[in-house]
Amino acid sequence: MTLSSPPRQVSNRFLSWQAASHGAPLPAWPLLTLFYGLPLIWLAGLMQFAPTILSVIMVILMIMRRRVLVHSVLWIWLALVFWALICVVSINSASEFLGWFQRYMNLFNVGVYCLYYFNARERVSARQMIGGLFVVWLTVVLLGFVAMALPNLRITTPMSLIMPGSLLNNELVRDYVMPPMAEVQKPWGVEEAYVRPSAPFPYANSWGVAYALLTPLVIGVLVSLKNRKAQLALAALLGLSLLPAVATSNRGMFIGIGAAFAYVLFRLFLKGQWKPLGLGLAVIVAAVTFLIVSGAVEKILGRQQYSDSTGGRASLYELTFEYTLRSPLVGYGTSRMADSVGVSMGTQGQIWALMFCFGFVGLGLFLAYLLSALVYSWPIATNSGLWIHSVVVAALAVVTFYSFDVIQLSTLMLSSIIMIRSRAYREGL
Repeated sequence: MTLSSPPRQVSNRFLSWQAASHGAPLPAWPLLTLFYGLPLIWLAGLMQFAPTILSVIMVILMIMRRRVLVHSVLWIWLALVFWALICVVSINSASEFLGWFQRYMNLFNVGVYCLYYFNARERVSARQMIGGLFVVWLTVVLLGFVAMALPNLRITTPMSLIMPGSLLNNELVRDYVMPPMAEVQKPWGVEEAYVRPSAPFPYANSWGVAYALLTPLVIGVLVSLKNRKAQLALAALLGLSLLPAVATSNRGMFIGIGAAFAYVLFRLFLKGQWKPLGLGLAVIVAAVTFLIVSGAVEKILGRQQYSDSTGGRASLYELTFEYTLRSPLVGYGTSRMADSVGVSMGTQGQIWALMFCFGFVGLGLFLAYLLSALVYSWPIATNSGLWIHSVVVAALAVVTFYSFDVIQLSTLMLSSIIMIRSRAYREGL
C-alpha cells in the first residue's frame, strides 16, 4: 500500500495513513447491527459471539475497500491492541489462554468498531451511531424493569440448546447463553434478598457501568430534540430509569453519573449558559432528593453492612499492585485467583484488569487514549455534544471500581470517536 494525502477538509496533523485506492463506501449494517440488534442478539445467546463475528466482517470490508484513515489519537488504542498481543507470552495454560483471548478480543473488537466508524462517514452518521447506543440504553433499562418483576427468570436461548453440556456446566458460560435477569443476593443476616438487575449482562455491576456510560449520552439526545412532546417523554423515561438503577445498589454507577453532570455543568458555567446550567442544577437537586426520600440511599448503604465490598476491594487492589510489580511490562495475560482474599486478581476494576493482565504499559496506553480523546475533542460546539463528551469523564470516574465488557467498552470508545470524527470532519457536534 502507498501513502497519499488525506482529504482536503481534514487536517494532515490528525490523519496519519491511507491507501491509494478509494474503494466503495463501507456499509452501515455490520456496525449498527450490534447496537440496534442488541435485544435479538441477547435473546439468541450471542452476546459473546456477535461482537467478534461483526468485527471480523468489518475488518474484511475495510481490507476490500483498500482505503483506511487512522486518526492520530486512535493509534494509541491500536498500540494497546498490539501490546496486549505481546502479553500472550505470560500465558501458562490453555485455560489462561482462553481468559487472555476474551480480554484481548474486547480490546481488538472495539478498536475495529472505532476504525470502521471513522471511515464510514458516507453511510454511518453520528446521529445513527448515537441512535444505536440509545437502543442499548433502552434495552438495559427495560430489562431492568423485567428483572425487578421476574428476578428468578433465566432465558433459554437457541445458543444454549446447541451448546455442549460440558460447557454449560461452566457458570460464566451458562450466564451468557442462558442469561439470568438479575443477581438475587441474600448475605448472611439480611432479612430480605437484594434483587439487583443485571440483564442483558451476567452481573449487576455490568448493568451499572452500562447505565452510567449510556445515560449521559441519552441526556445529550434529550437536549438535542426539537419536539417538545418527545423531550417530555424521554425525560419521563429517564426519571423512571432510576428505579432499576437504584435496585442495582451500585455506588460507583452514581459516582460516574455525578462526574458526568459535574463536568457538563462546569463547561456550561465556562460558556456562560446560565439557563441550561440552572436546569442542570435543578435536576441534580431533584434526583438527590428522590434518592433520599425514596430510601434508596439508605438501602444502598444498608447493603454494605452485610457485604463489606469496600474493604475486600482494598485488599485485592493492594495484592494486585504487588503482583504487577513482579511483571510490570507484560503482566500476566489474564486474571489469577488470589487465595488470601478469595477473588481473582485482575478483576473488580478496569484499571486493575489492564494493569494485571497487560502490565503498566497496557494501563498507560489505555489512560493515554482516554485523556488524548478528551483533550482533542474539548472544543465542543453544542450542549448535546458536551453530554457525549462527558461519557469519557464518567468512565474515568468508575474505572477503578468496575471492569468493562465489550458493550461497556464499545459505548466508551464509540462516544470518544464520535467526538473525534466530528471535530476532524467538522460534523457539528
